[in-house]
Order: sequence, then C-alpha cells, then structure tokens
Amino acid sequence: MGNAGEWQKASPEAVGVDSARLERMTEVIRQTPDWRIHALLIEKDHRLIYETYLSGVDEKWGDPLGMVDFGPDVRHDLRSITKSVVSALVGVALNSGAIPSLDMPLIDAFPEYADLRTDERLRIRLRHALSMTAGLDWNEEVPYSDPANDEIAMTFSPEPLRYVLSRPIVADPGVGFRYNGGLTQVLAAILQRGTGIALSDYAEKVLFGPLGISEYEWLGDIDGMPAAASGLRLSAHDLARFASLYLHGGEWEGKTVVPADWVAASTQRQFAFDEAGTSGYGYQWWYGQAETPSGETVVVPRAIGNGEQRIFLLPTRNAAVTILAGRYNDFSFSPTEQILREHLVPALYA
Repeated sequence: MGNAGEWQKASPEAVGVDSARLERMTEVIRQTPDWRIHALLIEKDHRLIYETYLSGVDEKWGDPLGMVDFGPDVRHDLRSITKSVVSALVGVALNSGAIPSLDMPLIDAFPEYADLRTDERLRIRLRHALSMTAGLDWNEEVPYSDPANDEIAMTFSPEPLRYVLSRPIVADPGVGFRYNGGLTQVLAAILQRGTGIALSDYAEKVLFGPLGISEYEWLGDIDGMPAAASGLRLSAHDLARFASLYLHGGEWEGKTVVPADWVAASTQRQFAFDEAGTSGYGYQWWYGQAETPSGETVVVPRAIGNGEQRIFLLPTRNAAVTILAGRYNDFSFSPTEQILREHLVPALYA
C-alpha cells in the first residue's frame, strides 16, 4: 500500500478494468446532482485506480454545513458504517479475550440491571446483537426526527443502555431480523467494560492507529460514549483504508489488524432475508449479491450508512469501492446500488 499516508496508484487498464465504463459513470454522476454523490474511490489489487470528488450541500450529524468542496482528506459523516467499525473492534476484543465469547449473554456485562436478568433475556447473546436478531421490540422504520423512533428515544433516555436492554421481547433470539442501532450502543458499552478503555481510545489503539488514521471525529454523547451506531466521521481516503482492510482479510501493510476469521464471519450471511439467501445481514455488515455481464452471480458485502454512504467489497476481483454522499433520509431509491449494478460491476468484470 506504500507509506502509511499514501496510496499506490494505477490506471484502470493496468489492472484490467474498463476505463471507458468508469468515465461514463463519472459523467452520469456529474449529470445527476440529485444523487448527491460527494466522493467515489475504487481500490483494486492494493492500488487506488479511481477517485472522484464533487461539491455538494452536506451536514454533520444533522447539522447543516452548507456547500462543501470534497476531496480525499475532507471528513464526512459515515452514519451507520460506524456500526461496521464497531464490529471490527468487537472482533479484535474477542481475539484478545477482552470479550469472552459470542455466546456471552448481553446482560452479563450489566450487573447493575439485575432486575433484567431473566431466563428469557439471558438467551440474548452477543452474536444476536451483532446480527440484529436479538428479538427485541425496536422501531427505526419511522423518520429519525420522530420521537417514536427507538434510536432517538434511546439517545435522549436518562438510561440509554437500560432502554435498549429492557425492550419487550417479541421473538426468540436468532429467529428474526430487526434493525436496531441500540444494540450497537450496547456492543460499545461491552467493549468499554471488557477492555477498560474508552471506545474512541480503543479504536485509536487497535484500529485507527494501525491504519494510519489520525484525523477523525466521533460524535454524540450516549451514557458517556460516542454514538456507536452513527457518529463517526472520516475522510474518503481513511474510509477507503477501512474498506481495504476488510477486502484483504483484516491485513494492512502486511500486518493483521482484524482477525481474518472475524472479517469472514462479519461479511458472511448470518441471517438471510429471503429463502434463496441472496441478501441478508452479517455482523454489522450487509450481505448482498450482484450479477456480472457474463451472468455470474458474485457476493458483494456492504457497509451501509444513511445518505448513501457505502463500502462495496468485490473479493472475486480483489476490489473495494468507497462512496460518500449527502442523500440523507431519502430512501426512495438507492443511487449507489444503481451505480454498482450499471457501472461498477460491468467495469470491474469487463
């Protein structure tokens, strides 16, 4: 990858990628301002082969920033890609023994909530929090401006962790998927208690430092912790480092940062959304597929954040795509999925 602060670069043709298709993609992105794409980077074979940056109206965790000229080192909200970063920290902590097991009951980490220690809640394990299959009642389907949204209610609760852990149980653990940012905050608390280190300090020690990430923001204050589900801000180049880490089995510049088996487990389908298993959820990562021009179906793990923040991993082409955008709270359709399907996959699998 070169020096810690640098990317090796190459032309698309040098690594067998169709540059004409990438040029067409750039043209479409620039001609479609409603997509609000701010940055798009492609790594292939350990080299950065494409990057483009635009100007656009942005915000910082909901606060307007006005027009921003984006570039490789301009920080940007990651929103729920923050969850995938927390998952990486859990994997490191599990490997070191700071967290004992994926089968650890969540409530074991919170002796102060002895009244919640029921047989039913003891069945909710760490793996269920990671895969969002805890079976707890939770609603993030309504807008985040709506106080009925459980993540907002948790954020403003005087006891945020109790709020999450005490939600009514509506399904057996492992049986159904329910998107739940509160569980990510619980994971952050388990990390802090297990490691004895503040969440952001632990991230610096075991993840950001080894990746050469020195400039970041982690916003929020939830029970003395930053917002584990959505509060992280990184530059495009730094998020691409995280994408590269997962593309290459947890290695960065020849050193293991996140265990390879954790990277594999996180990006695999732990819960299927359909009978065919074409989409699903891993450990704070999304599982999906794509079809190549030749008709082959390939697995494309995704890290996803509100506003069309994306990491797409294309391991069969040794490629990773990083996208930052400003389409916050607009879920009418996904421009990044269209870009993947109509431009990136055809270019990479030409």
